[in-house]
Amino acid sequence: MDEQFQIITGALGWLLHPLVARSLGNFPSIANFATGTGLFLRLLSESYPGARLDGYDLSPAMFLSDKTVKLSVADAKEPLPAELHGVYDVVHIRYLIAGMEPDDWEPVLRNMLQLLKPGGAIQWEEPALSQVQHLRGEPSSRTATMTRMSLMFRRGPLQQRFSHGWSTLPAIMERCGLRVETDVVSSDRVVDARRALTENGLVALLGFARMMAAKQAPGAMSTEEIEEMEKEAIKEIESGCYVRYDVHTAVGFMSNRTQ
Repeated sequence: MDEQFQIITGALGWLLHPLVARSLGNFPSIANFATGTGLFLRLLSESYPGARLDGYDLSPAMFLSDKTVKLSVADAKEPLPAELHGVYDVVHIRYLIAGMEPDDWEPVLRNMLQLLKPGGAIQWEEPALSQVQHLRGEPSSRTATMTRMSLMFRRGPLQQRFSHGWSTLPAIMERCGLRVETDVVSSDRVVDARRALTENGLVALLGFARMMAAKQAPGAMSTEEIEEMEKEAIKEIESGCYVRYDVHTAVGFMSNRTQ
């Protein structure tokens, strides 16, 4: 997870969108949901020593101890404690898409907006997973196996899930009364990071295939088929196959007026 975070941050070119960064003072209060190990906040602490940096996730399993940040368990889909309302200058979220249904986005956004001070900002980054491509990096590169695995991952109910969020958040933010700015970057912008991101994605694809096999889901592959597909996928990556998808950032600014 941290490797993927670093790669995508490199593609974006920033941790905080420039408009968000310019809106902050020296000692901001920043919340990060789906925080994982808290890497986003630890990196921010280098630029904002003394800031309040709070991370939240469904489980503490990945939390890493660090005196500069505070990590706690919280569910973005559930109402958040009243003592957190109006506390933060920025709420940041990256990559909730795998755990979100199409109808989840607006309720989660409204939960997040309760945490912001007047004039605060929410920064939310999501990948366009319904449009993932595996491309040839060299004339002799092969992509068939990786493409097949990607299509299996995105088929059925996941297709609808992966078509929302990145494409719908700006309109939802506007409906909630925010001033909205957007940004789009290609995941493959940094050429030297293409292979690492593709290998990272392969781990996710294989994990999904094995989960489907364990559930004996319709159309699931056997263990032997998955092992053979993994071997072929590794060969394709070695041949220069790489993944590409757009990463969409939606930034919403609250009114400065106290509601």
